[in-house]
Amino acid sequence: MSVLLVVDRAEGGAGIWAMVWTTEEADPRLLESRHFRGEAALKVWLAGIAIKYGRENIQVNWSDALKADERLTVLLEESVGGDIARG
Repeated sequence: MSVLLVVDRAEGGAGIWAMVWTTEEADPRLLESRHFRGEAALKVWLAGIAIKYGRENIQVNWSDALKADERLTVLLEESVGGDIARG
């Protein structure tokens, strides 16, 4: 199953939001959603997501904010895989 990973920092520095969606255009569904206080906990969760869905099946929603966040970019590349497209 192909999934879409959405990651963004919460406003005001109140942690990080992460969601996993199905990529079905007709009926996208939210599979998982978590709020993290820090990057270490997010990294552990992402490792589990990579195992559960398979690194090759994960697409990342590269928003402008995410592209500009060097720390989250590196964390995603390390956790999900260095070959994820920055589309």
